[in-house]
Amino acid sequence: MKKLAATLLLSVLVISSGCQTEKNETSVTAKRDNSAAIAALQTINTNAQACWMKSKDKEFRKYRVIPELDTRAGKPRILIVSSKSTQGLPQYVIEADGTPARLATYGPLSGESLGSRIDADVNRWQSGGKGCKA
Repeated sequence: MKKLAATLLLSVLVISSGCQTEKNETSVTAKRDNSAAIAALQTINTNAQACWMKSKDKEFRKYRVIPELDTRAGKPRILIVSSKSTQGLPQYVIEADGTPARLATYGPLSGESLGSRIDADVNRWQSGGKGCKA
């Protein structure tokens, strides 16, 4: 019985020693600096809320603007979703990345006149323009 217990203990020690790491090892996680991208999207979100949502613009009555700026993984973005289904798929996405911020837009509204309007507003706001409708 003592022999079996000693063999079991030795087996456990051998197996567990393979799971341990050296104390000198360090883990490095790459952290991406998206501060310029977040700042650009904050400006766009502020203007979008004022010009599209709070102004009660007829073209945007069916939609809501949802910023997703605090991301730990992935790129910060602004979603334009249906007001009837805010948990559904976005109808339009404004995404930013890097320094200086590079914007990408995509979604089902891209091919419609509203998508062109959104792009024009976003480009104006990103380049320092102010206010609603060009």
